[in-house]
Amino acid sequence: MNSLRNRLSFGLIVSLMVLLLAQWWLSSSAIENLLEKQLLDQLQQDSEALLAGVEFDTADALALSTTGLVPAYQQPYSGTYFALQHQAEIRYSRSLWDADFTLPTPGGPQALITRQSGPDGQYLLVHARNYEKDNQQFTIAIARDITPLRNNLKQYQLANAGFSALFLLALVLIQRLIVIKTLKPLNAVQAALARLQQGEIKQLEFQGPDEIKPLVDELNRLLTAIDQRLKRSREGMGNLAHALKTRLARLSQLSDESDRRQFIQEVHTLTAEVARLIDRETARVRVVGDLRPGQRIDLLEILNALVGSCKALYRDKALNFVVQVPHGATLLGDREDLFELFGNLIDNASKWANNQVIISLQGTTLEIRDDGPGCPADSLAEITQRGFRADENTPGSGLGLAIAQDIAGTYGAVLEFANNAPGLAVRVNFKPGALV
Repeated sequence: MNSLRNRLSFGLIVSLMVLLLAQWWLSSSAIENLLEKQLLDQLQQDSEALLAGVEFDTADALALSTTGLVPAYQQPYSGTYFALQHQAEIRYSRSLWDADFTLPTPGGPQALITRQSGPDGQYLLVHARNYEKDNQQFTIAIARDITPLRNNLKQYQLANAGFSALFLLALVLIQRLIVIKTLKPLNAVQAALARLQQGEIKQLEFQGPDEIKPLVDELNRLLTAIDQRLKRSREGMGNLAHALKTRLARLSQLSDESDRRQFIQEVHTLTAEVARLIDRETARVRVVGDLRPGQRIDLLEILNALVGSCKALYRDKALNFVVQVPHGATLLGDREDLFELFGNLIDNASKWANNQVIISLQGTTLEIRDDGPGCPADSLAEITQRGFRADENTPGSGLGLAIAQDIAGTYGAVLEFANNAPGLAVRVNFKPGALV
């Protein structure tokens, strides 16, 4: 059952059936108990009226007067009966005619209530109680046919069941209409997705329940991330093409040089730079792995992977990398974005470091610092500008920190640069809740 509408309807039907069955049983039991209590009160009154007519003569013989009883005790099979037992003698009401019923024997002063079959197919409720009068003990039992009461109760139960079924049907229909109306905004989302696929819109526009809005907001966030990623990919390809084109132009110029030895040395230098650029990009692609937007990413795993790549790229410098990040630290974001962000920062630190690169985490701030020459104070504000290079003699395109700045901005993070004496310290300040 994959339909949300059917699941809601099924759950409502089952829940209401259980509740209505409980209501039906409780109401029937309550009414039956109430009617039975009223009937027992009447039987108790008739028992006391009969008690008033009991007399004993000097020989302790029973004399019974029924003038205080209702005429139903005189009408045969009227459904209203009594029996009086004194010693071995039992007297029955005239309404029993030639039948009788079993006289219960109470074990104490309290009344004994029983049910039993009666004459003419009747079903009797019997109230029996022991009495003492004129030093004589005897038992009076009053019986009433409860067949009409039971029939009326059955009619009530059937009517109650019918009304409950209609009530259930009405609620299911109302709930069905409410669900259909509530799920209508999803149709609007579906239509917006179709327009998005056709290129008519770039973001989903949604006006609907608060419960669905987070889903649409997350889709829009994902669309924004994908759009920014494509933009960065295009820029990266353009920057790489530009860097290659510049070096190819230099090779073309060197081909006219007459000094063959200088030409060979320059070719080796330029090919090494090209190889470094390509290795950097392929290494980043190799360690990116699966793309899982908006997931908790293991920060230490990413940093260790990038450190391993930089050790390979800068093996000639034999750098010492120190990673001071606790195990279990996670960052909410896109895996590829985080590789791109930290990869550029660690690569920049590795490029300028003399011996050591230290990566540490304090609260929501990740710091990457090297022991290189640092950056001139008047250039710190320009360090993230595209194409900026602090030293033209150091290989690079001047794009890494600019790309890192763009990625950090998409996550609401802020990059800070400071001279560390020695070296440069780069701090990535994430917003609260991003790092856990």
